[in-house]
Amino acid sequence: MKKNLLFLSFAGLLLVSGTALAAETLNGVVARADPNTGELQIVGGGRVQVTDPRLLRNLAPGEHVIVTRNNNGTIGVQEDSSYAGAGDY
Repeated sequence: MKKNLLFLSFAGLLLVSGTALAAETLNGVVARADPNTGELQIVGGGRVQVTDPRLLRNLAPGEHVIVTRNNNGTIGVQEDSSYAGAGDY
């Protein structure tokens, strides 16, 4: 009985902490990236101001990216490696 209670407590803790780590994501194609201002423009008109402008240094128009907005308000971007053409130069 004590083992079941301990397991249920641990499972409940995982569920609570899992929801706290949720983030919003957006996949898109880079139209323009400005590492000086931190502004990323996505094909189709979306604009995002990333938290760390250095993330935009190596992005080029046409690259597929994932933009993430975390619960603490930070916004980041990374290359979308799941895209079929990722890694081709």
